[in-house]
Amino acid sequence: MFFAKNRNLKKYVDGIYPITNACKNDKNINKVNGTIGSLYNEENVIVAYKTVYQALRNLSNENIASYASGSFGNKDYNDAISNYVLEDRINNYRTIPTPGGTGAINMAINMCLEKGDSIILPEVAWGNYKNIALEYDLNVLTYDIYDLDSLLILLDKLDKIFIVINSPCQNPCGLSYTFEQWKRIVDYLNNCNKEAIILNDVAYMDYSYNQNYKDYFELFNHLNNNVLILIAYSCSKAFSFYGVRLGSLFVIHNDKIFLDDFINQCARRARATYSNVNNGAMKTIVELLNNHYEEYISEKDYYISLLKKRSNIFINECKDNGLDIYPYNEGFFVTLKFDDNNIRDEAFEKLFKEHLYFIKMNKGIRVGICAIPIKDIYGLAKRIKSIISG
Repeated sequence: MFFAKNRNLKKYVDGIYPITNACKNDKNINKVNGTIGSLYNEENVIVAYKTVYQALRNLSNENIASYASGSFGNKDYNDAISNYVLEDRINNYRTIPTPGGTGAINMAINMCLEKGDSIILPEVAWGNYKNIALEYDLNVLTYDIYDLDSLLILLDKLDKIFIVINSPCQNPCGLSYTFEQWKRIVDYLNNCNKEAIILNDVAYMDYSYNQNYKDYFELFNHLNNNVLILIAYSCSKAFSFYGVRLGSLFVIHNDKIFLDDFINQCARRARATYSNVNNGAMKTIVELLNNHYEEYISEKDYYISLLKKRSNIFINECKDNGLDIYPYNEGFFVTLKFDDNNIRDEAFEKLFKEHLYFIKMNKGIRVGICAIPIKDIYGLAKRIKSIISG
């Protein structure tokens, strides 16, 4: 009664916040909090970039209080974020701001899929992809991110392709596809003779360890008309703007008239749901990128180096202690590998009882090295191995 007939009334249980809250309430001095998806410093405090928040403080109260210029977003923000993310690498695109990267993903799915359509998600993935898919009554298919052969076989079976690729710095495995792997995917789609859409989630891209991590964008300048690329960008990670909820959706296609039509439909959807995004946040990014870019990059580079140190320590100790993890390139997370979710559950409970707090994923347990100080990373792999083997 009262609910729409198509509502999924199954009780929603969040997989992250209850574990995070349990960790907060744990007073054990040896606890390790690997639940967090935000960058923390070595003093266990969330990183809030000084350059970003100084740019915010430089705004007038009136700018912060005002509405944005409309559902299409502020032009100066669209220009600044496009220059920052795309770096003039892509010829034909349009963009629209969204409430976070999640808003961009939701917008992309809403624009392109309808009830009963298939969406192809990574088998080991950020759990909210599936939540969004269920909201739209989509048929969820999964692929092994490490096996492109099996992915292409799956794509052969579909009449319409909508695939989510979370790279670089995949959440939760830390995988980044090479240029050659990206080329193989794009070449396949260009020649598949059917409607094909890639939703490229680049939420963690700005923390890549590889200076050439955007080179694959060049491939998006050589698309056949059957291929659409949607890039979901989040300001949360790059600018330590987690709670502000700002992102962008970039739409890439050969047909400029289609691009205008697509963004127009996005703006209609925005107006009908959240109206417009945070004006003060957009103004902050414009001020930062236009007037404090070098200082900001220097600040972020320090934390990329810190993240790399943490990951190197943990990865090497996993190898030394025979702890099975998914192959990692870069990013906020390393994930323990379990082929059987029942065994994963047993391991998770053992770790939980020993005050080690991580996040369960399909066939894995995610360790948020982004938030664990180096002093707690030393010896962590050995501790995990001992607990789950006991």
